[in-house]
Amino acid sequence: MITFVCGELCSGKTFYSNVLVELNKAVYIEVGDLVRSIKQSQDRKVLQDSKKLTAAIVAAISSTIARNPRKNYVICGVRQKAILKAFLHATMIWINCPKEDRRSRYTMRARTGDTMTFEEAEKGDKKLGIDKVKQYILEKK
Repeated sequence: MITFVCGELCSGKTFYSNVLVELNKAVYIEVGDLVRSIKQSQDRKVLQDSKKLTAAIVAAISSTIARNPRKNYVICGVRQKAILKAFLHATMIWINCPKEDRRSRYTMRARTGDTMTFEEAEKGDKKLGIDKVKQYILEKK
């Protein structure tokens, strides 16, 4: 089983993904980790310039799954609809969380590379296509 867990910045994707990993004895794939590896950077400004990496992200996910196709996989943090469309038989979950809670989480987490304000980071995610991901998951459009 392949499950994608998607949502806006600091919506709780990682938390829910980890629960699914534990429940299903699944392999966890964090898209942000793939992008950090490809781009060789931790800086959110650099990482959000990753729209052209869609094919590389799909290839990395596909390669991981191909090495052990009998395992369950939980993939967290997709921000481009084209990645989801490459896995038509996957389960897709959208996590929704109030903006003020997300802003608070972003401020409190102090993650390496988070040099942008919440508003700048959110704008970058929208530019990558997070709204299209939401629409695709909820409406299959």
